[in-house]
Amino acid sequence: MENRVKKVLGIALVLISALTIGVFANGGAQSSGGAKTFKVAYINSDDADFFKKHLLDTFRTMVSKDTNFSVEYANSSQDISKQLDYFDNYIAKGVDCIILEPVSPAGIIPGIEKANKAGIPVISICSNSGGGEFTYIGNSYLDTGIMQGEYAAKGLPQNAKVVYMQGMPGYDHTTLRRQGLVDTLKKLRPDVQIIADNTANYDRAEGMKLMEDWIQAFPKIDGVICANDQMALGAIQALKAANRLKDTWIAGVDATDEAVQEVNNGNMALTLLQDATLEAQGAYDALNKLRTGGKLDKELVIPMAAITKENVAQYLK
Repeated sequence: MENRVKKVLGIALVLISALTIGVFANGGAQSSGGAKTFKVAYINSDDADFFKKHLLDTFRTMVSKDTNFSVEYANSSQDISKQLDYFDNYIAKGVDCIILEPVSPAGIIPGIEKANKAGIPVISICSNSGGGEFTYIGNSYLDTGIMQGEYAAKGLPQNAKVVYMQGMPGYDHTTLRRQGLVDTLKKLRPDVQIIADNTANYDRAEGMKLMEDWIQAFPKIDGVICANDQMALGAIQALKAANRLKDTWIAGVDATDEAVQEVNNGNMALTLLQDATLEAQGAYDALNKLRTGGKLDKELVIPMAAITKENVAQYLK
């Protein structure tokens, strides 16, 4: 009987040891190498957004092979109250860093400030935040609009009539992309007239619907410039259906696979590469710097690349 009890206790101790090792390897207090695991929270604004989900998945793949990190992921579903609740939850858990894609630049400020008070570094990725102390990793929104304007100035016909699809209202990237485009066209091509300027919320279906409305309203549209590729792809669908796609200069942002293919097909003149791999790598490098006791810079600006008919072959997948 005594030997049997000892045997059962021995098995139990082995199981407990195995479970403990499993917890450490998957985000507990210790990595497989014996060092403290660096605990990270990644709070996305909306997993339904094409690019933001792509960025999240790229980061997840990159960090998943590194046992120095334990990462928890949360989807705010475009709800700022939910995102703030996630901040409170992860601050209470005592994570070592919060990576954020903000639902609202202004609305997330209280969460960032709470993290600041708790001594938890914050990285705002892809979209800038409105206040508090954080590191921004992403593109220069103003430069994005300027690049679109420069290429449009070269590609649009004389006295062109253009429509512009804005992104989601309230974001810096929406405001600055538009500002960069409008100011550049005014400077380089004052003959170009923007005849309509409205939001399609970065959404493909909304972009298609808005383009259908514009097709009905305007017998002549020479250019369609969009703040992202999803809206541009929706516009292409509407223009195809109306037999008005030919000779329409169309531009987007993100260089999604489908948009790059449309550039190759001649249906899109320009898409700008917002490089998810470089943004994810920037966040991963920042985490390694923090883990080893380093301090982060205020921002890491990721440059955009223009994809046109001339160079599209190197971007095709």
